[in-house]
Amino acid sequence: MVDIKKDFGDSFNLLMHHKKIIIPILCSIVLPLILIFLFLNLSGLNPLLKELVSASEEFDQQKTNYLLNKENIGGENYTIELVNYLGKDSESSTYNAEFDKYLEEKGYDWNRYEQLLNVKNVLMLIIFLLIGIIGSFYFSCMSYAIIALTIKNEDIHFDNLLRVTNRFLLKFLSLRILLGFIIIAPIIIFVGIIVSLFFLNAILGVLSIFIFLILFFVYIIIVGLRLFFAAPSMYMEEEGAVKSIEHSFNLTKGHLKQVLIIFFMIYGITIFMNSFIGQPLYDTYSSFLFGANLIKTSINLIIVLLLIIIESFVLTFEHIFFFYSYIDFKEIREITK
Repeated sequence: MVDIKKDFGDSFNLLMHHKKIIIPILCSIVLPLILIFLFLNLSGLNPLLKELVSASEEFDQQKTNYLLNKENIGGENYTIELVNYLGKDSESSTYNAEFDKYLEEKGYDWNRYEQLLNVKNVLMLIIFLLIGIIGSFYFSCMSYAIIALTIKNEDIHFDNLLRVTNRFLLKFLSLRILLGFIIIAPIIIFVGIIVSLFFLNAILGVLSIFIFLILFFVYIIIVGLRLFFAAPSMYMEEEGAVKSIEHSFNLTKGHLKQVLIIFFMIYGITIFMNSFIGQPLYDTYSSFLFGANLIKTSINLIIVLLLIIIESFVLTFEHIFFFYSYIDFKEIREITK
């Protein structure tokens, strides 16, 4: 049985003794934030969004003042206003419709956005998206590389890290493509079968969709668990994509319950990070981008930097735990052979 407590402890100790291994993850988080900032300012979109956010805050303040005023409690429309405000994100609420009317009364000109839809901005958006995707992939590859090097007690200086990252880049890309194909291939096959059954009998076709969804769900779980350790296997064993997939497939045979436990541990860390770090980070970053008050903007910037560092540590810890779980799992499998 995998010793999760030991793997957690080893992961934490490694991270505390080698804090610089968070740098690739840190870069992967900062890069899209910089690209968003540049695009909004270079495209001319930022002033329009600032104005929109400012109007939204004014409208929200008006609603809050009305609801907090004791004189309005018990009024004819008070309950409706309260329900609409509390459920303003729901489809049944009229909050957004009222806000649209408020913008119309203020003379907010939506046509200004059409002027920004030009060739320069579209090309810039495409270029920034490509830089973001390529950069995110490269730093993800680098994060795995620096963790593998650190666990093996090898040199993690910049030149060596770049060399190892570049060596694994095509392998890692191949692994992602192969894993994607393994997931997508059954969909293509089953879609062809379902279409054929629809031509034979509509009821049979509908039933086949339900059967396909159940089978595909089971397939995703089983295959996902069997190939769960493909990435750490590639970096630790220095194998190619196909060999790494085969190794993970053989390693997890008959031990899906243990892999499932590790998966839930990592998934739990991801949920925690998204809920308590990721979402607050992007909410605060939005406030930083569109805030008009200098003091609030400065405070938001400090909070953003703090959250970026925390998220970098948590996500790096998750990757390290992933690698140590693989090592622990591999050692147990070799002992029980």
